[in-house]
This record gives sequence, C-alpha cells and structure tokens, in this order.
Amino acid sequence: MTSLALLYIDPGSGSLLFQALVSGFLTIVIFFKRIVAYVKYLFLKVKTKREEG
Repeated sequence: MTSLALLYIDPGSGSLLFQALVSGFLTIVIFFKRIVAYVKYLFLKVKTKREEG
C-alpha cells in the first residue's frame, strides 16, 4: 500500500510537470530546427558565391 501512495501526483504538481515536459520538448525541437536552418543558410550562401564568381 505504501508504494501506491508514492505514485500519487496532485493536479498542481501534475500540471507543472506536464508544462515542464512540453516546454522542454518544444525547446529541443526549436533548437534543432534553428541549427538545420543555419546549415541550409550556409550551403545556400556558398552556392550563391560560386555562381557569382
């Protein structure tokens, strides 16, 4: 019975935990999206320099 008492999460803590998980996930997604966009920018920048020169 004591192990079940440890699994209880009240609504306030549960919503805080859920918000932290969602914000962490979205932060990681946006971070990697920006890295991909920067790498694409670098390759397009190199490509346009080759076309001009």
